Amino acid sequence: MHKIIKITFIALFAIICFTTNYASAQEQAPTYQSLVASGDKEFAKKEYIKAKTCYQEALRIKPNDATAKSKLNKTLDAIREESKKEEQFFEHLDKADAFYDNGDFQNALMEYDNALKIMPKDEYAQSKKAEITQTLQNEKEKLDSFNNMVALGDKLLSGEKYAEAVMQYESALKLYPNSNSAKAKLKEANDKNAAYNLKVSEFERFKKQGHDFELRKKYSEAIESYQKALQIFPQETEISAIVSSLQAKKDVADRYDEKINEADTLYEDQSYLAAKSAYLAALTVIPDDSYAQGMISRIEEIVNSDEYVSIQREKEKLDNDFATLINKGGNAEGFQNYELAISYYTQALELKPGNQMAVSKKENAENQLLRQQQLAKERERQAAIEAEKQRIANIQNLINVGNQQITDKKYAEAELTFKELLKLDPNNETANAQLEVIAGFYEEIQRQKEENYQFAMSEGAAALANQDYTEALKQFNIALANKPNDEAATQQLASAQQMEDLRLAALQNEYDTFIAKADGQFNTKNFDKAIELYTKAANLNTGNPYPANKIKEIGDILAANRLAVLVAETTTINANQTKRFDFQQIDVTARRSNYLFIRAKNLGTEQYTMYVSYGSSNGQNGGFVVNVPANQDVNDFIIRIGSQYKWFSEDNIWIEVSPENGDVEISSMEISKSN
Repeated sequence: MHKIIKITFIALFAIICFTTNYASAQEQAPTYQSLVASGDKEFAKKEYIKAKTCYQEALRIKPNDATAKSKLNKTLDAIREESKKEEQFFEHLDKADAFYDNGDFQNALMEYDNALKIMPKDEYAQSKKAEITQTLQNEKEKLDSFNNMVALGDKLLSGEKYAEAVMQYESALKLYPNSNSAKAKLKEANDKNAAYNLKVSEFERFKKQGHDFELRKKYSEAIESYQKALQIFPQETEISAIVSSLQAKKDVADRYDEKINEADTLYEDQSYLAAKSAYLAALTVIPDDSYAQGMISRIEEIVNSDEYVSIQREKEKLDNDFATLINKGGNAEGFQNYELAISYYTQALELKPGNQMAVSKKENAENQLLRQQQLAKERERQAAIEAEKQRIANIQNLINVGNQQITDKKYAEAELTFKELLKLDPNNETANAQLEVIAGFYEEIQRQKEENYQFAMSEGAAALANQDYTEALKQFNIALANKPNDEAATQQLASAQQMEDLRLAALQNEYDTFIAKADGQFNTKNFDKAIELYTKAANLNTGNPYPANKIKEIGDILAANRLAVLVAETTTINANQTKRFDFQQIDVTARRSNYLFIRAKNLGTEQYTMYVSYGSSNGQNGGFVVNVPANQDVNDFIIRIGSQYKWFSEDNIWIEVSPENGDVEISSMEISKSN
């Protein structure tokens, strides 16, 4: 079942224990009049939470009393108004703290003044205002010195003098250790200085590596190392010159090695004349090479003997004839003419009996020929089987399709189907019988089309009147299918399409409005309000996954910033009962961004109110009201608990949950914070 996310962020509410006087009064069974009088007294002192408790107790004695109800509603309005003032107070306080953290003391002072206009006695705002005033009076010279150091550091940083920039930023931070901008600039300078030093180290390493390879005449490796050095500092012209010089040496060495390797291979194959030509080619690269000269002298001694000349002539002719036959066999194999290839390999073996290459090629060609013949026979057999299977399947499919078309009164289509069947099976009895049946149905076909047309036009007009444009488009298309090119149906279809386009545009505009507002709340970390707006956008069912993804992203943020787990296993709290959950106090620096995340399920069938309160060892400090929906889904409730002054100012260590007139099942409850 689709999970419904319900976010409730309501005015400050508290469930508190009676004071000592109330405890004493409770023992004496307080009357309706005494409770109302106590409530009035607390209301006059602006102790609205205590007043609310008194009026509620009075209503328990007289449940429908109009006076008590009126006083309770007035008290709740006062609580909500106090909550709004606290929220405005914290907005100014948050802005002031942000300005202060960024060193913007003038704007910070202004925002602390704004906060004190709402809560004039707040010690935190008063102390921060005094601190800023004293700072502005006593440290102008220090600030000027700080700014000069930062400015000089910026100039050095832009000039890539990173080490000198680091010194300036470090000096500036000695004056203002908490300056985030100076810290960021110092980090940037240190990072760039470290990166530059690393580049220098890598450059020197590759340069030395290239020099070592150069000494060993490993020119390719030397060039590669020098080029890696150039990638680090491309402006190093000395390295570029070395690379150019090494490339010329490498080209000479490569050409020499190529010729020498070719010559050595030919010499080993006793192709002496070709080997001599290769050695001579090597000498054109390095004219005084002693190795090539020595090999040429050795070849000349061999080839000048009479016996070698005679044998060589016969060998050359045999080799040429053999190579020609092998090549012809290979070409034949390339065209998959294995019989011809076998013939050429057989002739080659007659010239060189037992030649392993020719034997191997002939065996391979014979195997390929056998496989080719077997595959051809198998393909023919399978093709015949598949053709018959397909023919039978096609016949049966056409029978099924034709019969269904007759059942659906699609007689023209059925006629074409059974005529197609007769092409596959000219004497098919079913096809012939069904064609006779179809012949009598054409009058019925025309009558049915007119009936379909009239019904579709009527349904389309009704849908259009009810603004159900999707259904209208469907019905007018059905009408045109039964009476193609009909002017009335065409006009109605165009009208329905125009209205549907307008509806979709309005829906998209509403969606865009919700998304824009939700993104604004998300960017300011008001996650409870953001989820409410993303949920409204998702409920428009535009098909865009963006709202659901953003809701998941908020859940991931809160999960990643979890500060305390109050409920890890499913817990049930019965109606009008209270259960307390203890936790370690949250660090004061993180409290203002706190969220309370509750995952709970209504065990009944009616909507009810759930009270969530919190407090310290000294007693209750505040709370919230949560509306639990009537569905039986597991719902997520996100409460911005850090917006309440008492949460921020007191060391709270417990949270109590009390469902009113309904049972609740809580599967998890956590305290988290925005990032």
